[in-house]
Amino acid sequence: MTDLDHLGWSETFARSFSDIAEPTHIAGRIIAHHRGHYELAYAGGTIRAQCAGRMRHRDTDLGLPVVGDFVAARLEGGGATIDAVLPRRTKFARAVGDLTRHDVAKGEQIIAANIDYVFIVTGADADFSTRRLERLLGAAYGSGAIPMIVLTKIDLGLAPPMIDQLAIEAPGVAVHLVSNATGEGIAALRALIRPGKTALLVGSSGVGKSSLVNRLLGTNRQATSITDENGRGRHTTTSRDLFSLAGGGLILDTPGIRAITQWQTEGLDDAFADITTIAARCRFSDCRHEAEPGCAVQAAIADGTLEPHRLTDYAKLDREMAHLARRGDKRAEAAQRRKWAKTTRQRRAGDVAP
Repeated sequence: MTDLDHLGWSETFARSFSDIAEPTHIAGRIIAHHRGHYELAYAGGTIRAQCAGRMRHRDTDLGLPVVGDFVAARLEGGGATIDAVLPRRTKFARAVGDLTRHDVAKGEQIIAANIDYVFIVTGADADFSTRRLERLLGAAYGSGAIPMIVLTKIDLGLAPPMIDQLAIEAPGVAVHLVSNATGEGIAALRALIRPGKTALLVGSSGVGKSSLVNRLLGTNRQATSITDENGRGRHTTTSRDLFSLAGGGLILDTPGIRAITQWQTEGLDDAFADITTIAARCRFSDCRHEAEPGCAVQAAIADGTLEPHRLTDYAKLDREMAHLARRGDKRAEAAQRRKWAKTTRQRRAGDVAP
C-alpha cells in the first residue's frame, strides 16, 4: 500500500496536513498497532513508527494514534517518528469501565478511525445475540460511519429465523449473508468496499471475522482456528490491522468484542429507529413510554407492532448513557479543578505568567 489515495487520503486530510506539517514531515496512515510501535503506510511504502515523546505527555483532543489515523511523521534512523494526528472524519469508540462497578467510564477507547463502513459480524449459530447486536449497532451509528450487518456461517442451515430477527432488531440496516466455508456472498460484500473506502469488522470472538478477512483478501493473511461441533471458532486475532483489497478498498480487522459500553450518546436513537419513529406520535414530547396517556409506544406494543423487549433494551441503554454523561461531567469538573490548582501553584512559584 503506497498510494495515499488508495489509503483513503482526501482534500480534507491534505488541508489538515498542510496546516500543521513542517518541511521534514511526511503524511501516512496507521495500518497496525503492536506493543511499543506502529506500522505506518506512506507514499514510499510501509515503515515502523513510534510516537514522539511530547505526544505522550501533552493533553490533546485527539490523543495518541489508533489504527486508521492519518498522521504527520518524520523519517529518521530507518524508522519514523509520529508528531501529530490529523483530525478524524469518523471514529468507532467504546467506554472503558464496568457499569456494575465504580470505575465506569474511565475514558474513551477509540478502536478505529476514519472508517466508512462498520460491518457488524455475527454468526448464524448458537452465539447469535440480539442484545450484543443492539450495542454494536448503537456504537456503529455513533461512529459516523455506515453500519451493515454481516451474517456468517449461513452454510450451517440455521440462518432463516435469525434473518427474521434481524429485521426486527435492526430496521433499515442492510444485512449481508455470507459463508466463509463455501464463499457464498463474499464477492458481493467485497464489491461494497470501493477504492479508498475503509470497512471496519466488529463482533465477538469466533464469529468468523478472520476467515472473512482471508476470503475478502483472497489469501490467508489472518490466523484462523478450527471450529467446534457447533460451528463456533476460537479467538485468534490479537491486534488491529488494516489490509488493502485488490480492488482498492481497505478492511480493518479487530480482536473479538463480546461486551461493549457505548461511549457516545449519538447513535442510540438511530439504533432504535423503530421506537423513536413511533415515539414522535406520543401525546407528550417528554413521554417516558410507561403509563402516560396517549403513549404511541405503549399502543404499538399492545397491538403487536413493536416487540416489548425493544423498549426494555432501549430504556436500559438510555439509562447507561445518562449515567455515563453524569460520571463524565463529574470527571471533567474534577480534572478542571486539578488543572486550576496546578496553574495556581505554578504562578505562585513564578513558573507561569499571570
